[in-house]
Amino acid sequence: MSEEPRDTGASGPSSREEGAPAAAGSSRHRAHSGHRRWLITGRIVIALVAVLVLTGTGWEWAIKSRADSGIQSRSVQAIVTDDTNIVTATATPAAPDEAAGAPVYKPENILLLGSDTRAGAANSKAGSTDDSTSDDVANSDTQMIAHISGDRQHVTVLSIPRDTLIDAPTCKSWDAATGKLSENNYPTNPGERWRINSAFSVGGPQCSVRAIQDLTGLRIDRVIGIDFAGFQNMVDALGGVTVNVCGRIDDAELGLVVPNGGVQKIQGQQALSLVRARNVKGDKDSDLARIRRQQIVLSAILQQVTSAGTLLNPVTLDSFLQAFVSNTFTDNVTIDDLVALAQSFGNLDPARVTFFTLPTVPSPSDPDTLEVDQRKAPAVFDALVNDRRLPGEPDPTQTPAATSAAPTTTTTARSTPSSTPNSGKTVDPAGIDLKVVNVTGRTGIATEAMTALDDAGFAVTEDDLQAPEGQTEPGVTIQYAPNNLPAALTVAAAVEGATLVPTPDLGTEVRLMLGQTWTGQVSPVTAGVAVTATVNTTAAAAASAAPTLTSGALASVNAGQDLCA
Repeated sequence: MSEEPRDTGASGPSSREEGAPAAAGSSRHRAHSGHRRWLITGRIVIALVAVLVLTGTGWEWAIKSRADSGIQSRSVQAIVTDDTNIVTATATPAAPDEAAGAPVYKPENILLLGSDTRAGAANSKAGSTDDSTSDDVANSDTQMIAHISGDRQHVTVLSIPRDTLIDAPTCKSWDAATGKLSENNYPTNPGERWRINSAFSVGGPQCSVRAIQDLTGLRIDRVIGIDFAGFQNMVDALGGVTVNVCGRIDDAELGLVVPNGGVQKIQGQQALSLVRARNVKGDKDSDLARIRRQQIVLSAILQQVTSAGTLLNPVTLDSFLQAFVSNTFTDNVTIDDLVALAQSFGNLDPARVTFFTLPTVPSPSDPDTLEVDQRKAPAVFDALVNDRRLPGEPDPTQTPAATSAAPTTTTTARSTPSSTPNSGKTVDPAGIDLKVVNVTGRTGIATEAMTALDDAGFAVTEDDLQAPEGQTEPGVTIQYAPNNLPAALTVAAAVEGATLVPTPDLGTEVRLMLGQTWTGQVSPVTAGVAVTATVNTTAAAAASAAPTLTSGALASVNAGQDLCA
């Protein structure tokens, strides 16, 4: 038996269908101005959407009309504006730079979904790495939030690993074959937890929105989803993409994706395999490594699309746009919306786009899943809600005021009383999802505690034992979700002197943190007994407040950098 921490998980995009030919222009002036307008649109949306979605085209009104018609025909019901989980920003919005003539707009959050369904002929040819996606069952293999700042100076793209555990949201059931939502909620049990990508298979794009809003507190303003065929087709429409690959990419399921490292041009199918590969020989962190490859490939596409000449060919522009509209679903997205967004940005330098990955830690309950890292993630969410740059995002304006805001994201913990009592009745100890964490600094303690706890009526197994390397705590505490107080009180009744620490996002799990004052004494417990325990409100406040993030605290990929995938 080993008291060791456990492991991880992540995500991937999509592929192709046919594009219609471009219509000829009747006026050179109109063609030029329209082309330029759509060229700007394409650049911003590619950045925004980070999934390379939408490089907006130009030339004739017929192209715009056809694209808009395609978008509307594939629109879905996803946005949830009355969600009580949406957090209101507390920071004062930035004032416009009057001297520079720079207005400040409303910040926007666009949810980007990469569906891994194999439904449809085009998608069935796009790979086969996940049996769970056959028979028209769809998961959201890739989830990114593109946050567009109010000053339109930067785009922050946050990737969310697909194996991140969340509390199950309340969602309407969804029929993936028809794309229709039921009138009935999908049945869940109290305290039930899911991988976040399961929200899509249960309730479609709307359930994904609810899951993301519940997790982050962000208001999702628009949704863009793309399937395998779309991703592959858009890369092919560009004539391929030039990427720098770190080395040989040999995947256990996809096979040999890239035989040799170095700078090289890859076409749609190979690009799709590169961003989907999650069992690459030599990778230590599986899906998290895949997320980084995705971010670098998307950066390479953004660089290529914004470079001079790439989108000057009207056939390329139209082909790219039709590949987009033929293989996506959207909510609250029109071509005019994207034009307005593009115009608010002006010229978009890829260096203004920075990719991050949601901070996570291996789940102690399941080695194949991830828990949100409560030391870092709340500060990330707080920064996005309040429209602040994250550490690692460059300041394109280089003004002193803006520069001072960039390196550090800070939320100050609230001042509260040190402790308060809480009372209730015990429950059956054998039914408690109890994890035992050895933070005494001594070996073997969790194993000893397991024996004592099981003798007292609990049902702890070796899989429930943890000993984080290098972590020690002075006292004995019990961490629990606020709605799981009876279970925490039951553990407190067995472990004299332990204090309760309400901790968000634990679901049904209760964590017994064995600190240096642990004596090894455990008392038998039965259900239905009245008990009072001390709640450490100072620790609870610290657990719920966003910690400070400093430069270097988050790994990032800037779209303007030359990095290898």
